[in-house]
Amino acid sequence: MISSATLDKLEYSKILNYIVRYCTTETGKMLTVSLKPHEEISEAVAEGELVNQAKEILIKNEFPPIEYITDLNETITLSRIEGTVLDSKKILEILKLALMSRNLKTYLKTSREIAPSLCEFAERLFSDKLFEHYIQKIITDNGEVKDNASQKLNEIRKELRSRREDLIKSVNRMVKSLDEKDIIREDYLTLRDGRIVIPVKAEHKRHIRGFIHSESSTGQTVYIEPEETLELNNEIISLSFAEKREIERLLKEITKRIGVISAELKDSLSVISFIDSVFARAKYSVEIIGSFPSIDNRNDLDIQDARHPLLLKKHGRNETIPLNVKLSGKKVIIITGPNAGGKTVVLKTIGLLALMVQSGLHVPVSPDSNFHFFNNILLDIGDAQSIEDDLSTFSSHLSNIKQIIDDADGESLVLLDEVGTGTDPEEGSALASAVLLRLRDKQATVFATTHHGSLKLIAHDTESFENAAMEFDTKNLQPTYVFKQGIPGSSYAFEVAKRIGLDENFLNLASEYLDEDKHKLENFLVDIESQSHELEEKLKKLEIENSRLNGLSNLYKQNIDKLNKEKNLILKKAKTEADDYIKGINKKIEHVIKELKESNAEKNIIKETKHIVADLREQNKKLVPDDFELQRENYKFSIGNYVALKNTETKGEIVEINAAKNTAVLKIGVLRMRVDLNRLVPAKKEKQKVETGGYGNFSIPPAEMRLDIRGRKPEEAEFEVLKFIDNAHTSGLDRVEILHGKGAGVLKKMVADILKRHDKVKGFYFAPVEFGGEGITIVEIL
Repeated sequence: MISSATLDKLEYSKILNYIVRYCTTETGKMLTVSLKPHEEISEAVAEGELVNQAKEILIKNEFPPIEYITDLNETITLSRIEGTVLDSKKILEILKLALMSRNLKTYLKTSREIAPSLCEFAERLFSDKLFEHYIQKIITDNGEVKDNASQKLNEIRKELRSRREDLIKSVNRMVKSLDEKDIIREDYLTLRDGRIVIPVKAEHKRHIRGFIHSESSTGQTVYIEPEETLELNNEIISLSFAEKREIERLLKEITKRIGVISAELKDSLSVISFIDSVFARAKYSVEIIGSFPSIDNRNDLDIQDARHPLLLKKHGRNETIPLNVKLSGKKVIIITGPNAGGKTVVLKTIGLLALMVQSGLHVPVSPDSNFHFFNNILLDIGDAQSIEDDLSTFSSHLSNIKQIIDDADGESLVLLDEVGTGTDPEEGSALASAVLLRLRDKQATVFATTHHGSLKLIAHDTESFENAAMEFDTKNLQPTYVFKQGIPGSSYAFEVAKRIGLDENFLNLASEYLDEDKHKLENFLVDIESQSHELEEKLKKLEIENSRLNGLSNLYKQNIDKLNKEKNLILKKAKTEADDYIKGINKKIEHVIKELKESNAEKNIIKETKHIVADLREQNKKLVPDDFELQRENYKFSIGNYVALKNTETKGEIVEINAAKNTAVLKIGVLRMRVDLNRLVPAKKEKQKVETGGYGNFSIPPAEMRLDIRGRKPEEAEFEVLKFIDNAHTSGLDRVEILHGKGAGVLKKMVADILKRHDKVKGFYFAPVEFGGEGITIVEIL
């Protein structure tokens, strides 16, 4: 069980509060803000998949029919109590719940193909049009009970309107008469206790027989109900009570019906809240370009292209440096580097993303990432000084670390910030070493930041340990916030001091008091990091060039195979036509010979004719050998032989032979191609022609049939796609494929946007489901 202290330290609640903004219902918000990491992998994976499916629906711009609704659980519970009467406003909210439940049920069922798991919740949603009609027949949209809700109510209200009209007419007649005598204060009627009264001047109150209801604050006006209207007023009051009783009876009937289906309504409200929360999480995933990675403890922890969600929100995607971490057989990663270089951010990013994934939330990482499922996340980050318990910062850290060691096991993630600080450096370093070794022995996964140089050496020499560093730009004297595994980093204290403006004399003075071995070690680390950076850049360039050459080689082979196939078809067709032609000639010649014999022609003429026929047949064999498409010569090749591919003009030198597989590697110019030995025949090496000037030898390299951009950043992949389409058009290809994967749909959308605008694209569509579906776009080239 992950503690609430860990959730607070990693600011987990800030993520939930941000997602809540996308919720519509009150109960959906309550559910979202109370999300906690699951205790089982299956639960986390299932919710992550539900968010995936909701996201697919949102990408199609089909928003769920969920509207704002309050928490109706208490209202629904009240409906089950005998004699309870819900007011019309509450009943209207129940009606809104029923309508929303039915609409959402229909909505989910129409999305079954792309969201099968999400659609299973449709079965739990309440749907009853008769119930909706029953309420709508009685209550208006404004919450008023309709006149025709019942025959009795209709009669009462008709009688009530009639009596009120009679009362107003009667009072108006009296007011007109009294107004002429200047007895009333003002020419208007008013109500007191629900009865119509006349405002009479106090000095004339005895001139009107009736019941005095009240006086004005000044005492100058008396409100009198005339004797003539007492009976009418009484009837109106009596009818009003009857109206209320009938309305209460109707509302009580509705309340009783709600009570009967209260369990179904509550379950529906629960499902709507959950669906609302899932779609809120899907909207958040769209915003952060998030994905749900795999969770598999059997494979390496592999976090690719990750960003801290709160930094992403604050600075935007382009301004947030991605984090890449992979543990291949390692358990303890010791992170060193400059102050304010991003070490603590790395710890918090790993911790927060782990919490989110285990809660079924999407995170801003590559979909190819793999997370581990941790039963516990233990951390010691930040100042933990306690005045109340009389603990110093160091004592408090030690107390926390003791608890971490006690609780840690093979399914724990431990995050330690500045381990071993706060006391004597040598003693702190020794304690930190013991802590990390103990956690290693407990098989916990540990990420620890430190400035202790000795820990760098331990990480280098100890099994299951690995160094890592935060990169520092030595030219501009500033951190790059890039995380690098495999090498330790320097604290760059003097470089940072120089950047903030401390003068050279001060730095020279400080260096005099620096331990000589320590100074040498730090300089050595700086040099290593600088060289590592240069080698990385060179390696990237070589990888790009190698990928390009491999692509060209594959395409060249594809085109050769295509040409061979076409050539064989042409030769086969030519042979068939030639055979038919010769057969026709043979028949004619045989017919001629037969006629010659029958006509008793001279023997020498017949003999000469046969020679002519034999010559024709021989010439036909030379032109088109009978076994031209089945030539199989048992040549014994060796490395260095110059050979050609059968039935092609492709020639090259054998540079490698695999006798077991009966294959050879040919060197053809700058390309290398692996072919079957039985496809080769000896060839003479031609002298290379030297061309001077002109463009006669210009050739366009063969274009690829498929481009794979999975895992690429959109800004990198965009150029590759444009280049790929241009090459395909130039090479005369009429159909190519772009493999972008499904993932969050960002690359898919980017590819579609490019293809819509490209003037060389005839059309494009997704591959059939059995060949990749929406993960592959097929492009037709003009």
